[in-house]
Amino acid sequence: MGIFAGTTILEMGAGAAGPVATRYFADCGATVIRIESKARPDFLRTLKLTPNTPGGLDAAEHFAVLNVNKLSVALNLSIPEGVAVAKRLALWADAVAENFAPGAMKKWGLDYATLVRERPDLVMISTCLNGQTGPHRFYPGFGGQGSALSGYNHLTGWPDREPLGPYGTITDSLSPRFAALLLASALLRRTRTGEGQHIDLAQVEGGIVCLSEALVTFAANGEALGRVGNRSRHEVPHGVFRCKDAADGRERWIAIAVHDDADWRRFVDALGKPEWATDASLATLAGRLARIGEVECHVDGWTRAHDAGPLAARLQQAGIDAAPVQDLGDVHDDPQLAHRRQFRWVDHPVLGRHPAEMNAIVFPDTPADIRLPAPKLGEHTHQVLRDLLGMSADEYAALESKGVLT
Repeated sequence: MGIFAGTTILEMGAGAAGPVATRYFADCGATVIRIESKARPDFLRTLKLTPNTPGGLDAAEHFAVLNVNKLSVALNLSIPEGVAVAKRLALWADAVAENFAPGAMKKWGLDYATLVRERPDLVMISTCLNGQTGPHRFYPGFGGQGSALSGYNHLTGWPDREPLGPYGTITDSLSPRFAALLLASALLRRTRTGEGQHIDLAQVEGGIVCLSEALVTFAANGEALGRVGNRSRHEVPHGVFRCKDAADGRERWIAIAVHDDADWRRFVDALGKPEWATDASLATLAGRLARIGEVECHVDGWTRAHDAGPLAARLQQAGIDAAPVQDLGDVHDDPQLAHRRQFRWVDHPVLGRHPAEMNAIVFPDTPADIRLPAPKLGEHTHQVLRDLLGMSADEYAALESKGVLT
């Protein structure tokens, strides 16, 4: 039994920003019900698929790892009867989570302003690129645009080259963490006060608040920080350095951060006190900053003669922040993550056995777990509508005959 056992959340949306947020609840025991339709499937269900892919929309790997522990109800929202069923589910559930562009929920009469008239204690969260208000609210962007709009692209890359942007859609990855916390807080508040609320989360704003150093620097002195690669304005050396290649030919790197002059002295000892490193002019941060390129060149020459893992362990023992740069294969094999069961195996009816990551939060007394594989589209329509919502057999059959449940 997870900490959210007995809680029911209706999820309407697609992609990652909304579904990742509700995964926290699903992993912790909540019943999370996705509304989907074959007429307009979640785009994650279509990635890498061809007309000949066995299993079709149910064979999408990206969708499978993000949506374990959830139930799927197939409803065609282009039909009024489908919208009516969705409304009944929204009014019945403990909370509604949606990540459509503004206007979509209102078009169906499923927006907060409409639903709250019939359920005054409604808890609902809406998350989209720019939020529900403002001149750019209707721009239906994704995390790639969110990275640019929130400043990540400007800060990521090298100073003499174009903005690079962080790997992946970072605002799509950050905003679900805010959404899960906000939704849990709203549910807790309702248990204490009986009051519901509508939470409006802009993904761009969620990304901006994570850039604390850049925000504070600009607020304090008007300086807009720019790209510095892997360097730091306050630490030398600070970066990623090449090591010996792996036996299979893969490149190997190590991340090293020397934070202050005391760190530098420990680092010089770990280097074996080579002549270049014992130069008195490098004993202070100002001196190292003035010769940063030279320092990095020496460090790079040293790390290339070592294996990343043993070198990181050696530097850590010397009191230096260092870690091997792991690829995703390394991450899946990492003994620390294995100990905490960050990746767990799932038996999917179409994809077979595959790993899925957990939500990185451990509740010792009520541990999260994977109970169900990601659902096939509409797999739980009958179970949810008949058993949970209490729909009669005749009504269910009528909806089915009209093509509503697709």
